[in-house]
Amino acid sequence: MLLEERIGAHPTGNDCFFRVWAPNAEQVRVRLQQGDLWRPLGEIRDADLHRAANGYWSGLVADVGPGTLYRYEITYAGNTSERLDPAARDVVSSALTRDDSNSSNASIVVGQQPYPWEPFETPSFENFLIYQLHIGSFAGRNDHFNKPIATFADVESKFDYVKSLGFNAIQPLPVQEFAFDRSWGYNPAAFFAPESAYGSPSDLKHFVNTAHSKGLAVIFDVVYNHAGPGDNVLWQFDGHHNDGGIYFEGGGMTPWGRGPAWWKWEVQDYFYQNARMYFEEYHADGLRFDATTLINGNYLRNVLWRLRQDFPEKYLIAEHLPAHPWIISAGNFNATWHAAAHHECQRALVGDMPIDRLLGVLGREPFEHSWNLVNYVMGSHDDVGDPHNGDAEDGHRNWDRRHRYLVDLLGGRHNSWARAKCRLAWALNVAMPGTPMCFMGNECMLASPHVAWGYWHDGVDQWGDHRFDWNTAGDALGLEMRRLVAAANGVRWDNPALRSDDFRIVHVDRDNRVLAFTREFYDNRLLVIVNMGDHNFSDQSYEVATGGLSGPFTELLCTQDKQFGGWPGAGNSGADLSPSAEGRLGINLPQWSVLVFQAGG
Repeated sequence: MLLEERIGAHPTGNDCFFRVWAPNAEQVRVRLQQGDLWRPLGEIRDADLHRAANGYWSGLVADVGPGTLYRYEITYAGNTSERLDPAARDVVSSALTRDDSNSSNASIVVGQQPYPWEPFETPSFENFLIYQLHIGSFAGRNDHFNKPIATFADVESKFDYVKSLGFNAIQPLPVQEFAFDRSWGYNPAAFFAPESAYGSPSDLKHFVNTAHSKGLAVIFDVVYNHAGPGDNVLWQFDGHHNDGGIYFEGGGMTPWGRGPAWWKWEVQDYFYQNARMYFEEYHADGLRFDATTLINGNYLRNVLWRLRQDFPEKYLIAEHLPAHPWIISAGNFNATWHAAAHHECQRALVGDMPIDRLLGVLGREPFEHSWNLVNYVMGSHDDVGDPHNGDAEDGHRNWDRRHRYLVDLLGGRHNSWARAKCRLAWALNVAMPGTPMCFMGNECMLASPHVAWGYWHDGVDQWGDHRFDWNTAGDALGLEMRRLVAAANGVRWDNPALRSDDFRIVHVDRDNRVLAFTREFYDNRLLVIVNMGDHNFSDQSYEVATGGLSGPFTELLCTQDKQFGGWPGAGNSGADLSPSAEGRLGINLPQWSVLVFQAGG
C-alpha cells in the first residue's frame, strides 16, 4: 500500500507523513510536543496539513521522531477543537480531548523500524485449534502476579500452559484502546492503538512474537459494528454533528452504540487499513470480526475481498449468528462462528432430545469445508461471561439463556455427572467437523463453588472475583479435565481425518441415546461413538455399526478413563476388537462418554 494512501502518522527517516480524513474541516493542523503527557501550556510546534479533493488532509512534517506526541487541530464553522488521530498507532490513554482542553491525552508517533520477528508460518485453515482468552483477566488471580489487571507481558508467561493443552492458536478478546482500564474490549475508543493498560505497540509485538516462538498463532478480535458509546475518537471528528459525524451518519443503531457509516468508501477504507495493520505491523495470523450481522454485508464483503487479495493465507472469521453460508460463499470470510453447536449440545446434555439435537449440528453442510465453522461446544466468552452479576439475559430465571461455565450449568464441578458431560463436550468438539475453540477456564472446569456463581467476568462483582483462577486450574479436578483436553487435542493432531471434510453418521440409537460417525482421510479412518445416556455397557455388550470400516479397531480415547476422572476399565484400552460379519463392533460404552477408535486394514 502506498504511503500517500495510508492514514495515521508514518515516520520516514527524520520526517513523518500524516494523513487524516476530515471532509468538513476548513483547516487541519498537526500539533507536536515532546514528553510523556500532553501539556496544553507547554511548548507546541504546529504544522499545516494540505487538503485533497477527496477530503483527506496530509503533509510531510520535518524532524518528527518516534515517541512524539501529537494532536489534530480542526477548524470547523470558525471553531477549533483538538482531536486524537483516528488512526493513531498509540495513545496516552482513552481519555477524550474534544471535551477537555486541559486533557493530558495525545496520539503518539510509533516508529516503523524492522522488528526481529521469529520465523513462523500461519497454519493452514484446517489446522487451527483455538484457545480464546481475555488479556486483563487471564493472569493476576492466585498466581505470582497478584494484580487486578494483567498485561501483554503477564499473559506471555502463560503461553506454555496453553501449549501444554495442545492448542496451536490463541484468540484474545479485543486489545484495542477502550474506555477506562478494565473492559471485555467490545467498546472501542481508539481502533488502531493497543489498550494502554495492557501495554504499548512494542509490547503487543513482543506478545505476538513470543506466541509464535511457542508455536501459537494469534487471531485478533476486531469490533467494526459499533464504537464505544461514550468514548471514541471518531465521534463528530471534523466538527460535523449529524448522527455523530462523518464516521457514523446513516449507520444506524446497535444494542451497544451507533454503528459506523459503512456505506461510505472512506469508512470501509478505515476498517480495511485497521485490519491490514494487524497483519502488517503485528504479524497476526487471523482476525475474528465481532457481530457481522450488524454490518451491511454488501459493504463488508468489499473490505474482506481486499483483505483476501492481500493476505490469502490469513484466517478470517465472522461472528455471524446464526451461521449462514452466504458469509463464506459471497461474504469473502473463511469461517463463521457456529453458536448452535454450543446451544444445542447444552440442551442435549440435560436430556432434551439429545440425539436429534446433535444430529442437527454435527455436520458441516451446507458449508463447503469443515474449517468454515468454528465450534465452541462448551461456550465462548459470550456464553460463559456475565457482566450483570449473573443475571445477563434474565439468566437467574432462564436456564436456557443463562451465562455460565458449562460445568456450572450441568450441576457444578463437584458433580461427577457434570464433569463427565464436560469431558464428553470437549471430545465431541474435537471430533466433529469444524475448527474447535475453547474459552479460557473451560479446560479446567472453572466454576462454583469458588465464587457464588460460576461465570467469567473481567473482575470483581457482587458475587466475587470471576477472573481466571490459577488455583482452580491446578487443583485435582482441574488437572483431570486438563488431561482430557490435552489427550483429545492430541488425538486431533495425530489424525488428519479429524481435520478433513469427511463425515458420515453410521449409527443412531435413540432408545439408548447413542450415535456414531466416521471421519476419514485416505488410510486414516476413525469411528467416533457418543453416549448421551445414563446406561453403562460393560463386557463389550454394546454393538455399534462401523459404517463399513474394517478392523481391528484400536481405542484412541475414552473420556471416562480413570486418568480423566472416570474409572478403571471404563473403555476398551488394550482390547482386541474386530467387527462381526454384519459390520457391528462389540465395545464397552460408559455413560456420558465419547470414544474414538482407529480402524485398521
